[in-house]
Amino acid sequence: MRVLVTADLHFDIARSQRPAEELARRACSQPADALLVVGDVGGTDLAILGRCLALFDSFRGLKMLVAGNHDLWTHGDCSLARYERQLPAVAAGHGFHYLDAGPCYLGDVAFVGSVGWYDYTYADPTLGVPDRFYQAKVAPGAARLTGHRHLLNGYDDVAPDMLRVGTRWMDGVFVHLPFDDRHFCDRLLEKLRCHLAETADRAGTIVAAVHHLPFEDLVVRRGQPSWDFANAFMGSGRFGQALLAEPKVRFVFTGHSHCRGRVTRGGLTCVNVGSTYTQKRLEVLNLNGVHTGGS
Repeated sequence: MRVLVTADLHFDIARSQRPAEELARRACSQPADALLVVGDVGGTDLAILGRCLALFDSFRGLKMLVAGNHDLWTHGDCSLARYERQLPAVAAGHGFHYLDAGPCYLGDVAFVGSVGWYDYTYADPTLGVPDRFYQAKVAPGAARLTGHRHLLNGYDDVAPDMLRVGTRWMDGVFVHLPFDDRHFCDRLLEKLRCHLAETADRAGTIVAAVHHLPFEDLVVRRGQPSWDFANAFMGSGRFGQALLAEPKVRFVFTGHSHCRGRVTRGGLTCVNVGSTYTQKRLEVLNLNGVHTGGS
């Protein structure tokens, strides 16, 4: 069985469109049994997401999609409704199975997936940034400029160097959930564990896709406060723990950070596809137990 995997096509961004089109042509022109797209296909406009999925209309195998955080972006509408109702409808309209809603099977192989999320456990404690800034998704320097001064007023617990860091994580503007990030993580983990239990009873091998990084070893730390502040939003190791708890999970694919990487835990291999805004990568998985890499 031959599975093609990509991620982070970002078709809503002009400089990503031609590379995404070229990748789709490559994917559709080669023999494969399945295609897996691991999140961040579009942004606030669902029509753009649909146009990106349509690039794969001529792919003749099984097509699967998981959501990315950008796919949950809206201009004020509920992101949970986007995640649970609108995205699966768009996916189905283009022949994609939406793994966030349920597993998919191909022979003795099961595919499970989740957008994953973050709970700030990848935050760098040496930055001296209190939790409230991660919840607001603005670094202390940005809080001085963007209407978040209440995060600073009356407090003296911010490292002085961080007052010069103006990083802002844009999920704080465009993701509108009815609960906080940690609660969303809990919900997603419960669903993923249920899907893993279901597939373990039916399949010999499980392939998983989680958009946010499920293993901390994939987090890139540069020693630059503006970059390292954003690492709090890269994912949560609890997803990795859930995957490791099911021994039939052999391969996991992720994206989100745009940094190619690979970690191995026992019999599990996790690959970050590593697409950037201008260079889209296609991983190839041969399910005879050999991962053949990508381009």
